[in-house]
Amino acid sequence: MSDRQPPNKSSAHGNTASFRCETGPETLFDRVRFKMAGARRLKFYSAQFRRRLVEEGVPMEELQQFDPEHWDLIAADVRTDTGKFINSTWVCSADQRRWRVVIGFKDTIERVTGLEKDAPTPDAVTSGTLYKKVAKVNGELMDAEA
Repeated sequence: MSDRQPPNKSSAHGNTASFRCETGPETLFDRVRFKMAGARRLKFYSAQFRRRLVEEGVPMEELQQFDPEHWDLIAADVRTDTGKFINSTWVCSADQRRWRVVIGFKDTIERVTGLEKDAPTPDAVTSGTLYKKVAKVNGELMDAEA
């Protein structure tokens, strides 16, 4: 996308926009990797969501074992007002399939989808005012961590 307005999505966090790892900004994905460093056990946001995934045959135990060394970061959603990320999307292999897992606040699994070869990817911000804001905000946050 160019300087046109990003595709806003509404969430509990207000308006959000998506960014893809391959198009950056690099500072955003550096920040995501920094905050998500280290293996950990992921949680589910509700028992109902967990039951639905079990019924669909999703390999729950494997997907709860998050390890950024073995998972691929592909995207992040940010709040458009703050430029801070609210969730990150990762791809992992489990049960002889590839899975797209969206991880939100407090290591909570928000979405799980089987990844097919021709899976559509959401629109992502690739330039413009919001892109610059997100790059700046996350660069400053990383500088503060140093």
